[in-house]
Amino acid sequence: MKKIRKNLAHLTGFLIGAVCGVFIFVIMPPIEHAGMYFINFFAGFALLALGFLLHVFVHELGHLVAGKISGYGFVSIRFFNVIFIKEGDRLARKKFNIPGAPGQCLMSPPEPVNGRYPFALYTLGGCLMNFIVSALFLALCFAFSASASWMLLPPAAAGFLLGFLNIAPHTLGGVPTDGHNLMTLGKNDAARRALWMMLNANAQITRGFRFRDMPDSQFALPHGANLNDALVASAEILRFNRMMDRREFAEAKELAERLINTVDKMPAIHKNELLCELLFLELIGERRKETIESLHDADLKKYIKATSSYMSRQRLLYAHAKLFLNDEAEAAKALEKFDKACLSTPFAGEIDSECELIELVKVSNA
Repeated sequence: MKKIRKNLAHLTGFLIGAVCGVFIFVIMPPIEHAGMYFINFFAGFALLALGFLLHVFVHELGHLVAGKISGYGFVSIRFFNVIFIKEGDRLARKKFNIPGAPGQCLMSPPEPVNGRYPFALYTLGGCLMNFIVSALFLALCFAFSASASWMLLPPAAAGFLLGFLNIAPHTLGGVPTDGHNLMTLGKNDAARRALWMMLNANAQITRGFRFRDMPDSQFALPHGANLNDALVASAEILRFNRMMDRREFAEAKELAERLINTVDKMPAIHKNELLCELLFLELIGERRKETIESLHDADLKKYIKATSSYMSRQRLLYAHAKLFLNDEAEAAKALEKFDKACLSTPFAGEIDSECELIELVKVSNA
């Protein structure tokens, strides 16, 4: 199974190339019209690219529809770096991005009954909507004889490919696909509990609650939960966030190091987040030069740049500039960007916590 997953990326690339090749030959006019050949060639690839963009929206709307059918409540829906959240009775637009994940629909789960709640339709809703919309495009293409009907083929192909990419059990950019999550959820109660915990905590943080104010019961995994399960390991990040919000830095550091060193299947995004926080804790703590430079390597710098819009990232950059580089100008820039991030963040419950950590940096430098 592991070998199959490893080769899925190569298989997917082959399928994309094959579909594009077949598509070009289907629309290619007679050879004497060489100019039209190149026009159709580039038009086909342009429409295929636009089809992928369209199906990002279709995919997330599919999760939304499936979630509503399953009894979930709307919390947020993100397309690239724009996220829409529910604030009271209105829809607010904020900014947020996740490297490797062009879209995301997060909802509040229904309360479990005897430890169970619906998850399959919500998890696969995006893929199903991609397939449904693509099938509709394909049907319309063959239903009309107009010469322009071929333009429906690229978005149909894009939807089928995107649906396949997400329904296959693997990871994309370090982020588990819907198929991977469904396979994991079907295996054990701990994974299902972990998903419920993450969705529930996200809903509360988005509505303005803080991690430290949530009860212990919301962070309890079943006894013997396997941390090498990606969802279970991700749920442990919630406990880490709670420790940070409660200023239990020693416990948070111990948990982060244990997760990084022992969990093989932790999503890359969570590992990078933990490394960022370990770097921050070192900066406000012992401030050992060799440890800071070891943590702040080329890979983490790349991740920090990709997530520079996060409040926590500007908080880290502020601490690094002020406490390690002693660069007041860079520290001031980071602090200015931090203030802007607070205005655009969708997670209202994290603002006070992040502001308190900024104050700790100032005290650490005193």
